[in-house]
Amino acid sequence: MSIYPDLNGKNVLITGASGDIGLAICKKYLDQGATVYAVYHNDASGLEKLKNKHPQGQALNIHQCNVSDVQSVDELVNTLDAEAGSIHVLINNAGIYKDNLFSALSFEEFDQVIKVNLYGTFNMTKQFMRLLRLARQAAIVNISSVSGVTSSFGQTNYSAAKAGIVGFTRTLAAEMAAKGVRVNAVAPGMIESRMVKKVPRQIVRNVMSAIPLKRLGHVDEIANVVAFLSSDASSYIVGQTLIVDGGLIMR
Repeated sequence: MSIYPDLNGKNVLITGASGDIGLAICKKYLDQGATVYAVYHNDASGLEKLKNKHPQGQALNIHQCNVSDVQSVDELVNTLDAEAGSIHVLINNAGIYKDNLFSALSFEEFDQVIKVNLYGTFNMTKQFMRLLRLARQAAIVNISSVSGVTSSFGQTNYSAAKAGIVGFTRTLAAEMAAKGVRVNAVAPGMIESRMVKKVPRQIVRNVMSAIPLKRLGHVDEIANVVAFLSSDASSYIVGQTLIVDGGLIMR
């Protein structure tokens, strides 16, 4: 069901599209009638299934890319320049985590998380800015995390990357607003997903007990906010990070 008719026919580029949140975002934009360019790194099976099952599946275009690699993104830019011509919406959703206590955190674990989550956001935004500006009125939505706005035990690397995205979003928004590109971010809390299923259940129960809604979030609840921030319904919202966590960090 379309609730943002202005997104109909728009070209939407989504990274990290093969994860649970990424797939939900892809589906949301297909529901709005957008043409979706879904970027994955390793496994496209979920995207292929969505393409085959969704009524608008023909509008889902699947591309492999390493967002942390300059050459890989450059090749994607050239491909989409030919296929789409312009990009109306960029969703920087690609991310990984490698949790460890700081005392045990390796240089590689820190570097890998920063490279994909933060540098990948910069790399995609930097190289696709030309196609975004060609759209005249465009929007960027960066996916941060509550770990980027509050403390998160055992996640110095992930928290640093996600906090960096918040700062990146704010400053980029100030620079690009007058040039026709709105930039905002979403900071999800703990969302029911394959990633969370890898977290020890006791930790999940502890987090749920601290959430006023007493449940984990759903991927659709993130996709809804992402679509809102890229639509005309949020046309006066710039440089903000919307926290979607069931009230977890308001306490």
